[in-house]
Amino acid sequence: MSVTFVLLIILLFLMAVVGENRGLKSFAILIVNFFTFFAMLKLISSGIDPVKATVIGCIAISSITLFLINGFNKKTVSSFIAVCLVVLLTLLLVYKIGSDARLQGFSNENPGRAAYLSYYVHIDFSKLVICEILIGLIGAVIDVSISISSSMQEIFSNNSYINKHDLLKSGINIGRDILGTMTNTLLFAYIGGFMTLLLWFDITNYPLSKLINSKLFCPEVFQILCSGIGIILIIPVTAIVTSAILLIKFPAGKLSGSH
Repeated sequence: MSVTFVLLIILLFLMAVVGENRGLKSFAILIVNFFTFFAMLKLISSGIDPVKATVIGCIAISSITLFLINGFNKKTVSSFIAVCLVVLLTLLLVYKIGSDARLQGFSNENPGRAAYLSYYVHIDFSKLVICEILIGLIGAVIDVSISISSSMQEIFSNNSYINKHDLLKSGINIGRDILGTMTNTLLFAYIGGFMTLLLWFDITNYPLSKLINSKLFCPEVFQILCSGIGIILIIPVTAIVTSAILLIKFPAGKLSGSH
């Protein structure tokens, strides 16, 4: 029995014990999203534009995560719309910057790797940098968005006479409380991923001037900064969308405001 399988069983057990039925559903959705991600990779390898395939994958992962866990209601619709908007906004902001930065390719530290790789993969690696940013961002923005929309839903349920301005202000304030912890989560998630690289730079006394321009280091910093931009954008976008949707009067049964 492999270590990976054992850890998977432990994860399933803990999710079932702590989360009960909702935990089991979350585990099933985790597996579905895992295969959705590989389906996205298959689309890219088959020749579809990487950015288009990634946007489709992000939308699919968002809809699966939000609607299967939280149901079809105002808060999940608001969150889904906000996530899609932020994915597109982040894409527009970083696409040109990512292409101009030329972060793809091999650096001076790893030319030997090129000897073992084929040059005929026919993939624009400058676009893959953008794809990595979007995939790294999607989980965080879903988390922040549903937290804000769910809190705003509770506020509105307890005070249905609240006006749009006050509801929007409440959503922004909730988002500000989440912002600090979530940006730190992203920061240390990325730093943990290339901690070995940082140690290597330090042990080999790599000059700071070369470090900040290294193709091994810069893409990681680029992803952290772009993900931070996405996290900041999701707060006002979710607050605006949720405050608008919660105040819309739908016919009974069309779009429930509760779970």
